Amino acid sequence: MKVFIYLNGNRRSSDFYLEEYKREYRKGDKVICANGGFDFAASIGIKPDVVVGDLDSKKVAIPEGIKLIKYPAEKNFSDFELALEYSRRLNPDKIVVYGALGGRKDHEIINLIILAYANIPMVFVEKEIEVYNVRNSLTILDSKGKTCSLVSLSENTIIRNLEGFKYRMANELLNPSSRGLSNIITESTAKIDLEGRAVLFFLNK
Repeated sequence: MKVFIYLNGNRRSSDFYLEEYKREYRKGDKVICANGGFDFAASIGIKPDVVVGDLDSKKVAIPEGIKLIKYPAEKNFSDFELALEYSRRLNPDKIVVYGALGGRKDHEIINLIILAYANIPMVFVEKEIEVYNVRNSLTILDSKGKTCSLVSLSENTIIRNLEGFKYRMANELLNPSSRGLSNIITESTAKIDLEGRAVLFFLNK
């Protein structure tokens, strides 16, 4: 089961988000909106199962039948982090997030940090890029010729193997630096194997 989280970051790609959602959604998957992400989802015809947040930026009334989890405006966590915490209780196999990028830069950076340290497979899907958290391994399909980057936010990450990339790494240290910047996928199936945490994979479309 997948969980889809709608944030309020980049509304310019609304048509893209709708098509991606239709392509990925399967019966039994859940949709969660973080605060103003509900207005965004409603504008493209998506009805969530749950709305989470302080609702300070929500402009559309929430219909009956949608679970509402309301927090005070003054709180210690972002609406995205609260939505993610609720998602964990559903024990999903994967979390797909729309609208995490394209808004305020400080929000983007915090969202990426949350993604990097999440203990569930998760991806930020945008029109120009996809960003994955890498937990031990990641397989990338049908992306031959695309530019990508592998970035560690913590020290002592060991890249055991990069398979299907122009620039290979095997049993090498990847600390926070530009070491993994601007690689190229050379095979229809590419794979990353590593030991460490807080590692992001950026796939440019």
